[in-house]
Amino acid sequence: MNNRASSTHKQLGLQSRMRHYRTLVWHFVKRDFYLRHTGSALGVLWSLILPLAQLSVLSFTFGSIIRVDIDHFPAFVFSALLPWTWFSSALASAGPLFFTHRDLVRKPAFPPAALILVNTVSHLITFLLSLPLLYGILWWYGRLVPWNPIALLTLLVIQAVLIAGLSFMVATWNVFYRDVAQLVGIALSLLFFLTPIFYRPIVSNEYLALLALNPLVPLITAYRAVLFEGVSPLWASVAQTGAISAVICGLGYWMYRRFEPDVVDAV
Repeated sequence: MNNRASSTHKQLGLQSRMRHYRTLVWHFVKRDFYLRHTGSALGVLWSLILPLAQLSVLSFTFGSIIRVDIDHFPAFVFSALLPWTWFSSALASAGPLFFTHRDLVRKPAFPPAALILVNTVSHLITFLLSLPLLYGILWWYGRLVPWNPIALLTLLVIQAVLIAGLSFMVATWNVFYRDVAQLVGIALSLLFFLTPIFYRPIVSNEYLALLALNPLVPLITAYRAVLFEGVSPLWASVAQTGAISAVICGLGYWMYRRFEPDVVDAV
């Protein structure tokens, strides 16, 4: 009986800590999203204006100047631009994360890992707010894309896991080597052109094996299948990307836990 009571007590304690952790993360997500837009005249509208501005540049460049023969090109680009924006903005802001929140990191009762989750989910909100714009563009072109919530949710979870894992690595190493954040910015600029955002996936090229190392390629392709083409993604490819994302997340979290005491001391 004592062992059973002790086990029940531990389970209740774990559930209580998990509820507290979820509440803490959600509170900071709302706070982070609010602070990123407070003080500006347009506020949260900037979350919609920035991807639309980037879409306009890409549509004009590759739709009018360098013509790309793809039907409904703005919708084609936007279906990939939304997940890319979530990925790049979350990863770019992960570098200085522990420094900008050093007061929280130094508190013994605060888990610094929560900042990674907050940063990932906070930028996800921008993705979700922009989804109606995509469906508005699709409606404008007369494309009636069926809603596939299961496939979309699966892709969101996989991408969140991938972003969190990479963010753990970037945020941890940037504490010791400040050049990491700069290198991430350069890498994202290069990765933008190596990811099929404004062109179709490359199926035949001498560098195809090198391009296949980019985990965003199958992820972006799956997003485009769901959001633009209205079909189910290639689940085998999605499963493989999910496995890679899980490995990256596990490695990133292990790296963070390995150096967590040093991170707290360094900031």
